[in-house]
Amino acid sequence: MKKLLLILLIIKIVSVPVQGQIIDPNWKYIRSTNTGLGGSYFRNLEFDQCGNLWTGGYDPFFSEGSVVRYNNSVFTDWSNFEGYIPNAQVYGIAFDNNNGVWVACNANTNFNEHGGVAYYNGATWTKWDHTNSPLATDYMNAIAIDHNNNVWATFSDFGGSQGGVAKYDGTTWTIYTPSNSGIPSTECTDIDVDAQNNIWIGSNLGLIKFDGLNWITFTTANSGISFNGISDVEVDESTNKIYAATTISVDIYDGSNWTHINTGNSPFPNINLTEIDARGDTVIIGSLGGESGAWIYDGANWISHVSPSHVKDVRIDNAGNFWVCGNGFVEKYDGISWVTYTSMNTGLTSMFNNDVFVDSKNRAWFASGGNGGINMFDCPEWQDYGPYNEGLWNIPFTYTGIGAGTTEDSYGDIWMSYYGLAGGVAQVTGGDVNNPAAWHIWDNNNSGVSLQFLKGIAADQSGNVWVGYDGFCSVAKYSHATNAWTTYNLFSLGQISCGSGSGINSIRVDNFNNVWICGRSGLAKYDQANWTFYSYLNTPLPQGDIADVAFDMLGNVWVATENGLFKFDGVTWTLFNTSNSGMIGDYVYTLLTDDNGLLWVSCGEAVFPPYPSGICSFDGTTWTQYTTDNSGLQEKLVKRMALDTLGNVWVMSEGKGAAIFNPNGVTGYECIDKSLQSCIATTVEHPVQAMNSLSVFPNPFIFSSTITFYVEKAGQTSVSIYDATGKKVKLVFTGHLSKGNQKMEIDSRGLSQGIYFCKVLTSSSSNRIKLVIQ
Repeated sequence: MKKLLLILLIIKIVSVPVQGQIIDPNWKYIRSTNTGLGGSYFRNLEFDQCGNLWTGGYDPFFSEGSVVRYNNSVFTDWSNFEGYIPNAQVYGIAFDNNNGVWVACNANTNFNEHGGVAYYNGATWTKWDHTNSPLATDYMNAIAIDHNNNVWATFSDFGGSQGGVAKYDGTTWTIYTPSNSGIPSTECTDIDVDAQNNIWIGSNLGLIKFDGLNWITFTTANSGISFNGISDVEVDESTNKIYAATTISVDIYDGSNWTHINTGNSPFPNINLTEIDARGDTVIIGSLGGESGAWIYDGANWISHVSPSHVKDVRIDNAGNFWVCGNGFVEKYDGISWVTYTSMNTGLTSMFNNDVFVDSKNRAWFASGGNGGINMFDCPEWQDYGPYNEGLWNIPFTYTGIGAGTTEDSYGDIWMSYYGLAGGVAQVTGGDVNNPAAWHIWDNNNSGVSLQFLKGIAADQSGNVWVGYDGFCSVAKYSHATNAWTTYNLFSLGQISCGSGSGINSIRVDNFNNVWICGRSGLAKYDQANWTFYSYLNTPLPQGDIADVAFDMLGNVWVATENGLFKFDGVTWTLFNTSNSGMIGDYVYTLLTDDNGLLWVSCGEAVFPPYPSGICSFDGTTWTQYTTDNSGLQEKLVKRMALDTLGNVWVMSEGKGAAIFNPNGVTGYECIDKSLQSCIATTVEHPVQAMNSLSVFPNPFIFSSTITFYVEKAGQTSVSIYDATGKKVKLVFTGHLSKGNQKMEIDSRGLSQGIYFCKVLTSSSSNRIKLVIQ
């Protein structure tokens, strides 16, 4: 044990923090790493004073990720690639007394990225690492805030040569290491603060307590610790007991005595326990390895749950819900059922997408190329329609999750096409995705045509919907008038719109209701009666891919080819390329015309990766180039573009999601609210009865009891009883209730003796309470 006077050699430096970069207002980014859960790997869970969930999502392939807030309906992300946080790997989150957010990030040497500590006050992010502070390393492990608003963070590098604890008092960093303090090890893991403002630190050599003067290390030799390697340390705010997770047990210290949760008094086997959280007599324990999962003690019974993969953190929120996160998932258990959140059901599901479309309601639709189905962004919320969305949203097809495209017909129906050996098309009447009755599924069995390997989709002004095929020189048309499908084999018509075995790149409809089919060997036009074909045999078009077409206000047709951009006025073909225009490259990938008459062109050189490449705008006289070097363009190769109802251009790249771009500044997306809430902190003594507005008396009871609860907002309400396994056994009430205090009788008829849970679900909340029937 060492006194504070012996620590005067601690390095104290007043640092100048690194400010977060200014985000270009002309670009907003939509990626799988800054929407939804912000990635696929999750290492921590925290809850702010308002009850919002916070976590950190990470995608190792791109080394991108975000710190994420979830308010039970909307995910808000602050990503590293946008400059908010110092690194994609979020290892710790904490909240100070001013509602500010503190984030501990781990460095990534493979991508030459710093870690460190970041602070967000609701307006500005401030970052510290070893380049602008006395932090010895950027490998941060955990973070906590004490009662004096000091910030504490543990750190250690991979080699174990540097490690310890850092303290920041708002001005000065103080570094504690084994060389200048009573910390026994450079391998410090977790950190927490108890009611007396003692700092508790986990390490590989024991559990450390620091009271501001003295350092005490609890080990197997001098205490009731079961194992010196401490992976997690948590303070139960309702009892002030200290919980330490070791490989073989959870050790509990009340300030005098040690107790244990282990194989002798609990159902879990002797495996690698890693995480713990506790509130009163309620406990959740996480593990990783061959039996990854969580064990929950709800005050009466143990509940075991097998998680999808390794568990990295567990939490009990103030409403009594249990949360688990790890490799690929975040799970919630409300005492009755589990909900699984992943990158496949909370945001843009993949960086790689096949199409982007914006409908008349300004909802953006993404066709995922990574088995994520079709993703719908109705700012600020997302819905994902694919086979791996955990049932959170509709699943049109269980056998394919590859999205091909989306369109909206003249009736307001939304159409989603899916790629695969057994593909299909989903039709949503009126675009009402939240109405199960509005969904109609078309497949090979009920359409009368083949709906496989679909590519390209569009709707004409007559209520018809057109889909193209990848690898087949054919299109299929759905007619609202007949409610039937028709196939057109363009190759068998004896024309040269595409060669045998080739396919369709895109389908567009002009202002005259002509349908244009872009093939891999030519271009076809259908005027609702006759077909006209254009190819290298009868026009100046080159032999090869026709990627896309667009139409300007003068009636010109612009054609994207692999050898330049052609303008067709109905008589004359005019070629634009790098030799006679401001185009970046001669290979044109996709086209768009906006409401101001600008033509947008994605072009580059026909090499991979394309160099140079980017997008250009053309006003009939001047070409303006946007590249990764002179703008916020997210990636060189742009595959698709779309126009929203606000005049913004949506730019979908090859492998980095989409960007919303407006040279005059992106407008209309203020719904993405990155402000911080201010709430009064509350302490919950028993999470099962977290809300004092929910009570049952008498409890236990034999024949009947009375439940009392408060309805915050008038609306539909249900009161149900579930047994200990989570099975609903009785519906007490369902119907509309007014705002205010409610009271109703529940009885035990038909129920045997035992423990049950009563769940009250209102239009604005979900709460439960334990019942004991004698």
